[in-house]
Amino acid sequence: MSRRIGTQELFPVTESAYRLARENIVCFSTADWDTLLPTNKHQLMRRLARRNRVLFIETLGTRAPRLASGTDMARIGRRLKRGFDGPIRREKHLWTLSPLVRPAWNTTTARIANAMAFRAQAGGALARFPSPIAWVYSPYAVHLLGALDPKLVVYHMVDDLAAVPGADRTAIREAEAQLLARADCVFCTERSLHDRARLVNSRSKFMPNVADFRHFSVPAPGVADARLALLRSLPQPRLVFSGNMAPHKVDLELLAEIARRRPDTPLVLIGPQWEGGGAEAAMRPLKHLRNVHVFGHVPYEELPAYLHEAGVLLIPYVENDATRAVFPLKFFEYLATGRPVVASPLPSLLPYGGAVRLARTLEEWLGAIDAAAADTHGMETQRRVLARRHTWESRLREMETEIGRALGEK
Repeated sequence: MSRRIGTQELFPVTESAYRLARENIVCFSTADWDTLLPTNKHQLMRRLARRNRVLFIETLGTRAPRLASGTDMARIGRRLKRGFDGPIRREKHLWTLSPLVRPAWNTTTARIANAMAFRAQAGGALARFPSPIAWVYSPYAVHLLGALDPKLVVYHMVDDLAAVPGADRTAIREAEAQLLARADCVFCTERSLHDRARLVNSRSKFMPNVADFRHFSVPAPGVADARLALLRSLPQPRLVFSGNMAPHKVDLELLAEIARRRPDTPLVLIGPQWEGGGAEAAMRPLKHLRNVHVFGHVPYEELPAYLHEAGVLLIPYVENDATRAVFPLKFFEYLATGRPVVASPLPSLLPYGGAVRLARTLEEWLGAIDAAAADTHGMETQRRVLARRHTWESRLREMETEIGRALGEK
């Protein structure tokens, strides 16, 4: 497969790029398949499904739903409907299943009840995926693995889920310890996660998030959208942030201060508001600033067209337990566009200081944005070359090598 621009073929993907073939894979996700922002689990499972059969189990719950939240209640309604519908075929070799379990795993009784409910609901689907590879993102899945009898357990350790607001920190930590002890392969997206995993499982490997380079390196063709037209009409430098507007991760106060100090510089925010609460209040000051444009969700297929119109791309994260263990998926996606990037000094980004300007204080951010907007050193090619070395194709080959080694040992 490849993407063509005119007569130029960009980075063909051959079938030989994937080592796993004709395997059954059951993925326990921390997100639903139809999430607005595709993540590492969507990227990998879609690629694995080209030569394997994949059952994508949607999120088992990380935090308790808020009864006063219309968004949470709507999600529960959708979950009940899809759960009773059974497996849904999404692609030729990929199905999804919405587990009808309670987002409570903190007692033995709750765990047994969820395991029984999962067996009753998923038993028929799992029978069509015998002896699978269990590819796990949610630590709570360790309580359900008995229903699979997996021949291999892969734990893809992404983010510090115990630091998510509303999460049961104790229950997640206990499940994570059990999963680490059981896993045959552990892939960690951030150094502190890797350090923690190695204390329990010596087979843990550090494998940061990467990007779909082909998708983000070229603007999506044929996008006709009023928001994109507005973006193109704004003066440069256009400051653009793309991602989930989650106040426990994104420094929305910093963005508001930047917009106030640079009233003639447009700031464009792309992405949905976080469903866990607090986002509406945190976004309110930004929405009242005349140079701030809140675009909301942009479909993944169209997103590159927006990013390529940016003057400077931003990764403004707060410093807390959640962000100290995160490798932003958007980092290499941004670099693939070639546009300059300014980011908070996250531990995961420190090794890439030559490709991104790092800033902590407001004054540092303003200075870094000014320098990035000038960008007279012709670094666009270097940024794209770096992104080209960090793709899902190359990452999956590394993971498949480790999985093949583990299968051989078993």
